[in-house]
Amino acid sequence: MKKHIRKNFKKKRLRGAGTVKEGLTQIYRDRGGRLPDITRLELKATSLGKTVVKTLGLLVLVGVIVIGAGWYFFTRNDTASSRSLNIEIEAPVNIASGDEVIFNLNYENKDKVILQNVELILRYPDGFSFISSEPVPDNEAQTVWALGDLDPAESGTISLVGKMLGEVGEILTINATTTFKPENFDSVFKTTSSFSSQVTSSILAIELSGPEQLLASKQVEYKINYSNDSDRDLNNVKIVATYPDRFVFQSSDPEIVTDDTAARVLNNEWSIELLPAKEEGQIVVIGGYLPAEGEEIEQTMVVEIGFIHEDSGVFSPQQSQEHILTLIETGLSLDLILNGSSSDQPISFGQTLNYSIVYKNLGQAELEGITIVANLESKILDFDSVIDGSDGQVSGKTIAWAGDQVSQLEKLRPLDEGTIDFKIDVVDSQGLDLSGNGLQVISQVTATVAKVNDLEADLEVKSESITSNINTDIQFRAQGRYFDDNNIAVGFGPLPPVVGQKTSFRIYWSVANSLHAVEEVAITSKLPSGIEWSDKYLLSAGTGTISYSGKNDTVTWSIGDLDPNRSYADTTAWFDVEVTPSASQVNKLLILTDGAILTGVDKETDSVVSKTTGAVTSNLADDPIGGGRGLVIEFNE
Repeated sequence: MKKHIRKNFKKKRLRGAGTVKEGLTQIYRDRGGRLPDITRLELKATSLGKTVVKTLGLLVLVGVIVIGAGWYFFTRNDTASSRSLNIEIEAPVNIASGDEVIFNLNYENKDKVILQNVELILRYPDGFSFISSEPVPDNEAQTVWALGDLDPAESGTISLVGKMLGEVGEILTINATTTFKPENFDSVFKTTSSFSSQVTSSILAIELSGPEQLLASKQVEYKINYSNDSDRDLNNVKIVATYPDRFVFQSSDPEIVTDDTAARVLNNEWSIELLPAKEEGQIVVIGGYLPAEGEEIEQTMVVEIGFIHEDSGVFSPQQSQEHILTLIETGLSLDLILNGSSSDQPISFGQTLNYSIVYKNLGQAELEGITIVANLESKILDFDSVIDGSDGQVSGKTIAWAGDQVSQLEKLRPLDEGTIDFKIDVVDSQGLDLSGNGLQVISQVTATVAKVNDLEADLEVKSESITSNINTDIQFRAQGRYFDDNNIAVGFGPLPPVVGQKTSFRIYWSVANSLHAVEEVAITSKLPSGIEWSDKYLLSAGTGTISYSGKNDTVTWSIGDLDPNRSYADTTAWFDVEVTPSASQVNKLLILTDGAILTGVDKETDSVVSKTTGAVTSNLADDPIGGGRGLVIEFNE
């Protein structure tokens, strides 16, 4: 053992270099400065060994204790961290959407040490709006509260007021997260808590009312009643309507929302900036429905009331209502036939005109209280000559039939039909002023319906009109066309005409002469206001010239001499006119040219002969393709 100690000491001595040597010299030098005789030093190996072992053991023990204590403290605090700070959220389980809700967030330090830097963070559900809290939040988003240090057993409450928006039945959850650091510990711990409320009602109410049945082309009125059922004023309320497919909006009271930024009109939205507590309001929507083509169609209108989120601008609906309306088409078909045709046609002096009125119920509803009136506008008809097997009532220039004359008109069931026939004579030309107006017959039939399925109707249905021009030795025909006889478009633009858009029509003039040669033949017609001359025209060979005077808006066709036995095809001319309809012309036929006047001098009698035609309208009765599309639909008041 002695040798072993000496060897170790020697090794340490060698490794210590000069400083170690000097240090040992100073330690073992006596008071006189002399070094002891180490060769005679007696060492007790057992004492030194025990000291070394004890020292090493003590160091190991201390290390284990320190490590164990640290591990214990760390694990103890980590395990206890979820219980160190207790968070409880108190709020109503059932809420009314849009109402103010009070949340009490109770916190308490359950640990035996101080919890430092306690911070609480809330995460709000969609639809939550912060109103106030005590104490106030510490960030702009109003979600963080810095609570500082909490002593053991210290507690407190954050009272938060907010508004919850959501659909009825929706569950809204608020989440709370707290972070803290126990005293004398470097780790940061956190706890979480949450609370859920269900939207079971809303403080906004809405009702929608309207007729259960409606006749097509009749105006309809919907009423939207809304209310604030809470005890406080509400802001940013919005009502949105979803219209049926066939509905056409006309107006509302109050007026609709105008979105200036999008340059469009939102005819189905109404914004209410302030709706006072317990306040009610009403919106009236007026419109109509497009015809249902003889079918009864259910039309469903839906309205919603809700809030506009202040931050996002998103609409959050709260309540909705729907209304189902059955749209009824009258289905009454009415046709007028003259001499076997429903088209315009010439007539002659002394001729008997044979009329037929054909009516039929093409709808699914019963029609009651029908009255049919034939209006024959002319001064060349002899109304005393009327022959009518149905005993219609003649009055002035009209003939009328009702249930007293035709029993079927009392109630016309679906698919029922009937015909009324009557005759009337054209007066003889002798003694008649041929140069005046009214030398034609304009025939049209109008039917009124009192009830449809026991629903008060007061509806009016008109047939197409027939214009009949009187024949003389010279005959003149004026036609408005969009397509020619070869079905090729000679017009352009929308058909039927559209307000604000230009449409071009072609006017055909044709002259026939059967008896005598006529000289100085000329045709004139005035273009009504709004009709423009296109400066496009064409004449058949050897038929004079055509001109337009912008001073008096007159078109003149100077034919000159016209031989007898010439057909319409021999003497023709056409010219184009353009029109841009205005809003005041909606639901009306456009008059393309006023009645044209043909004048000439009969070479045989040296007398003036004349022929007049009715105005040419956009109805284009002579156009087999484009005819009947000149009228714009308008809803009756």
